[in-house]
Amino acid sequence: MRIKSGGGIAATAAIVVLVVAGGSAAAINVISTGSSTPSASPALAGPPATASLPASPSAGTAGQSASAIPGTSGAPSGTAPSGTQSAGAGAAVAGAVPGASPAITALAAARAADEALPHSPQLLSMLAGPGSGTVASPAATTVTVPGIDVASFQHPNGAAINWTEVAKIGVKFAAVKATEGDYYVNPYAVSDIAAARAAGLYVTAYQFAIPNITSGAAQAQFAVKYAKYADGTRMMPLMLDIEYDPYVSTDGTNECYGLSPASMRSWISSFVSEAHSLTHQYPIIYTTANWWDTCTDNSTAFGADPMWVAAYGVTSPPMPAGWKSWTFWQYASTGTVPGVDTPGNTDLSHFNTKLVGLIDPGTQSSKGGAKIGMQVNSLAAVGKATVTFTATGLPPGLSITAAGDITGTITAPATATSYQVTVTAKNSAGATGSATFTWKVAA
Repeated sequence: MRIKSGGGIAATAAIVVLVVAGGSAAAINVISTGSSTPSASPALAGPPATASLPASPSAGTAGQSASAIPGTSGAPSGTAPSGTQSAGAGAAVAGAVPGASPAITALAAARAADEALPHSPQLLSMLAGPGSGTVASPAATTVTVPGIDVASFQHPNGAAINWTEVAKIGVKFAAVKATEGDYYVNPYAVSDIAAARAAGLYVTAYQFAIPNITSGAAQAQFAVKYAKYADGTRMMPLMLDIEYDPYVSTDGTNECYGLSPASMRSWISSFVSEAHSLTHQYPIIYTTANWWDTCTDNSTAFGADPMWVAAYGVTSPPMPAGWKSWTFWQYASTGTVPGVDTPGNTDLSHFNTKLVGLIDPGTQSSKGGAKIGMQVNSLAAVGKATVTFTATGLPPGLSITAAGDITGTITAPATATSYQVTVTAKNSAGATGSATFTWKVAA
């Protein structure tokens, strides 16, 4: 496996759909965009990632050094969420899709160890390589917007994630693995998504793509159904995690799942189109430059989708073809985060504060005469960036402030009416983000 080098970040690149609430971000030890120097250049060296759950809450992956948050000493234990299944020592949580056929259940059981992981063992090994365990803290003058990535792996022995603790140390967003292929559902996903949002984080649910099993459209439908995905408060677009085939040794293919570049592009297009149809937002695409350029033959067709790029040991991550800048950057898989019971084994990411990161408010429903006070959010605001909001199509009686507050008293219509509202946010560098949603007003 190789890692493509080179590439930079365009300061004024626009994001199509995304946003987050204001507030200051606590500085955890993460690489600030373009301002820190890693301890090593990209390399293939590094210990293999574990493919099973830790035997105990304190067990980490052997040989990996942790990217810890300053002033902490690991993550507290919790109890299993209601309705979830507990895993014994060294065993993965069962997650076959409810009501699945015996064949699907058997497939999920055969792949259980890797299903529990947030990403493929190949990618986790890459992200655990030189540079990821000695990540520099950002400079005192630099504001970062940190996030984490979790799966059932982050629930060893049924331990719950304490999302309140996660929020207290400054984490602002999270990606939660919800589904894989058409056969696996993370049994903790729905409760993690709800609890993370309740704690004040912005969240995306993600589908780990298995393109050689079913179509992209089918897997988008599967993800939306079993993640119980719905846009709105603190929910980011659905994510497509498409990367190295973790089952190459058993399915007899290659890192591209045996698909040609043309077939892979068609599969991704099918997923993106169906996800957009179901959620009204372009899905986030998570990948590496190496995998994308190899398996799609440098496709530039998906630049409208926000990019969550994975790369370690660089000050600017190499970009897949089609994107000039990243929206999110996962730079390590060896983080220690209070509230998450897998010390040294949690994925760490940044949001690019040079973009806007607008959060779609989702469909709104109100009665005529209702008084409204609603904040439209932007991830850039979390990084203390100045973001200016405008809107068109608001119901009569409402207006939006430059800070993103929609206020006023809705004028009662003669009959129930739906308004198509478009909110646009712009930062001082000229980057913009927009979201269009429906506002239903009853008479």
